[in-house]
Amino acid sequence: MELRLAIMAKGDLLALISMAKTDEGAMITTLDPRREQPLVKTYEPWLVAHEFVKILRLSLKNGWRILYDGPQLLG
Repeated sequence: MELRLAIMAKGDLLALISMAKTDEGAMITTLDPRREQPLVKTYEPWLVAHEFVKILRLSLKNGWRILYDGPQLLG
């Protein structure tokens, strides 16, 4: 399983974008404090990393900054 996490900041807001990928499937989950529920989208495994980068680029264009981008944080 491949996991990647980005912690984003904009003003006093924090958001999380995570990617999980296996041979069988993949998903990107977005936790945005302005939404009531997390947003989860499924992808083909070969496409998910590209989509994750697109989401990060769009977030940067929209004024977010990346505080962390790397392996899932554990502990």
